[in-house]
This record gives sequence, C-alpha cells and structure tokens, in this order.
Amino acid sequence: MGHHSVLEHVCITFAIDKISRACSHQLVRHRIASYSQQSQRYVKYDDIDYIIPPSMQKDDEIAIGFLMFMEDITRNYNELIELGVDAEDARYILPNAVSTNITMTVNARELIEMCKLRLCTTAQWEIRKMFEMIVACIKSNNQLNFLSKYLLPKCEWTKYCSEGKRSCGRVQTAEDGG
Repeated sequence: MGHHSVLEHVCITFAIDKISRACSHQLVRHRIASYSQQSQRYVKYDDIDYIIPPSMQKDDEIAIGFLMFMEDITRNYNELIELGVDAEDARYILPNAVSTNITMTVNARELIEMCKLRLCTTAQWEIRKMFEMIVACIKSNNQLNFLSKYLLPKCEWTKYCSEGKRSCGRVQTAEDGG
C-alpha cells in the first residue's frame, strides 16, 4: 500500500567479507544501520590481504607496480611490529586497499535507500558490486525475496537520472526532461 514505515521492523544482518577499507568507509556513511568492523588495532597482519581496483589490473605495468607497493607496505608494517611498535600504531601506514570484514545490520527501509544510491552505475565499482551481491542474497532468500522488487537504483524509482553528464543513459536525465 506504499506504507514503507512497516519495513523498518524487518532487520537483516549481513556478514561482508573482503572489502577494502575504502569501501567500508563509504558503507558506514549510511548511518541508519549498525556495523561491527574487524579491528586494525587488535589484529596483527602477518600477510596483508588487499583489494586491487580493476583499473589497476588493466595494465600489467601498473598492476605490478601496485603489487610491489603493497609488498613494501606489508614488509614495512611487519618491521614496525618486530621493532616493538604496537599494532594500533603500525596500522597508520596501511592503505585503503587493505581488506576488511564487517557485519552490517540494517532495516529493510534503509536497505532500499542504500540501494537507490549504491546500485547506480555512477557509484564506485566496489560498493556497487557489494550491493549487487546483497540484492542477490535477498532474492535467494524465500522469506526476504519480496523486497527484491524495491532494491533498485534511484533512477528506476524516479524515472529520471539526477547524475547529469555522468548518466549511464538508462533513463533521461532531469536536464533532458526526464
């Protein structure tokens, strides 16, 4: 009936593994959710897992440079630990590419709002991919799949794109009369 307030009583918890710290920083900007993130303060990394952006994988020279840089950071981090620097201080040299795990509990109404922003083709690739996976989880759950018809990018709700020149072209932009 269009009364979405009742969806605030449906809470869903997701265990999100192996996203970058950059992605997690975007995620936690959605304040009407609860998060528990893997601590860099208490976790010591012997081997640092990190996310390689697709744009850095397209060119072998760039990819190799990125990998070498990450190996240097890992080595420097471990040297700091061996020298007696606390993990909570050694973490200051870790980049946004470092992989993290986070648990998110969100109500269904806020998940709809999150999807409006994060499923847009102009959203950063990693968080968009994560939300595509969240939608796939919802669709595969018999108790929650009724929500999947609401988990859409903003343009599919409004029937116009507010991204202007960054528009993917799926619908008309507001400037073009959409």
